[in-house]
Amino acid sequence: MEKHIYVVDDDASIRESLSFLFSTLGWTTQNFDSIDAFSAACAPDRMLTGCLLLDMRMPGSSGLTWLEQNSASHPLLPVVMMTGHGSIDACRRAFHHGVFEFFTKPLDADRLIETVHLAFAESETRSHAWQEHVQAKQLFAQLTARETDVLHELMTGASNKEVAVRLALSTRTVEAHRAAIFNKLGVSSLVQAIREYDKLHQV
Repeated sequence: MEKHIYVVDDDASIRESLSFLFSTLGWTTQNFDSIDAFSAACAPDRMLTGCLLLDMRMPGSSGLTWLEQNSASHPLLPVVMMTGHGSIDACRRAFHHGVFEFFTKPLDADRLIETVHLAFAESETRSHAWQEHVQAKQLFAQLTARETDVLHELMTGASNKEVAVRLALSTRTVEAHRAAIFNKLGVSSLVQAIREYDKLHQV
C-alpha cells in the first residue's frame, strides 16, 4: 500500500513543514488549505488509503464538523486530528466519531511520525478487510433467493431434514441447494461458508 498522507490545514507553514518532514521518510503528501478543497479532490468512491492529517478549526467548514458529518466517507483512511485550541469536549467528540489520534499544536514530530506509521498499518488492515468484504459480496450475489434461504437455515445449525421441513422442501432438494451454495462460494464445508458470510459484516 502506498504511504500517502493527506494534509488539510489552512496554515501554509504547517502544510510546508509537514510535507518536508514526511519527504525525509520517503512519504508522499498532498496538501489542501480547506476541507472543501480536500472533499472536491477526493471523492468517497476513490477509497483512499494512507493517513489524513486534519486541522480541527479552519475558516469555512471545520475539520471537526467534517469528521462528525462524514466520518464514514473514507472508511479506509485513518484521521489524525490537529488543533491549536484543544479542549476535552473537542477531543471526546473527535474520538466518538472515529478519529485515530488527536494532537495539539505545536506538533511533536517524533510522536507524529510514530502515529502516522500506526495509521498506515491501520489503513492496510482496513483495506484488506474491505477487499474481503467486496469479494464476499460478489460471491453471495451469485446465490438465488432460495439458496440464500437454505443457507440461513443451515447456519442456525439445522440439519438438511430440518431445513426441508422449515422451507417445505424435500430433503433431496435441500441437499442439491447445499451443494450449489458450496460450489458458488468456493467452499467445501458449512464452517467455511459461515466464515465467508461473516466477511459481509466486517467493515
